[in-house]
Amino acid sequence: MTISSDRLLRRTLWGNAIFSILSGAVLTIFAGPFAAIAAHEPSTGLGLELAVVFELLGVGVIAFGVLCVWIASRETMPAGWARVIFAADLAWVLGSVMVLLMPASWTPAGIVGIVVVALIVADLAILEYLGLRRLGSAS
Repeated sequence: MTISSDRLLRRTLWGNAIFSILSGAVLTIFAGPFAAIAAHEPSTGLGLELAVVFELLGVGVIAFGVLCVWIASRETMPAGWARVIFAADLAWVLGSVMVLLMPASWTPAGIVGIVVVALIVADLAILEYLGLRRLGSAS
């Protein structure tokens, strides 16, 4: 029995796709309630209310998940695109840290939400890194 060298990466991308599409949909649908419990006072980002920022972020995360589906479903793994996903996940984690360090009126629930999602994305990034390493050593 031969195990494909892209198996870990492919499975991780499928997991990332599922997590991204589901969490993006939940964030989009419940943007208003999430904004209300995430911050002590109505806040804005880029001139937009937090609920609108959450809606836009949710739609973007869904699109990211669809890209993960496309990459994972290719017969031949497009390693360049998988590296883009890995870089985007690293950027998400770094962005989460920066958001937490900025002066804001996050509630404890908001902080927990940011940290939990960042930890899940960090775990996915680690698995993507390992999968990319395996893919690189196989070629």
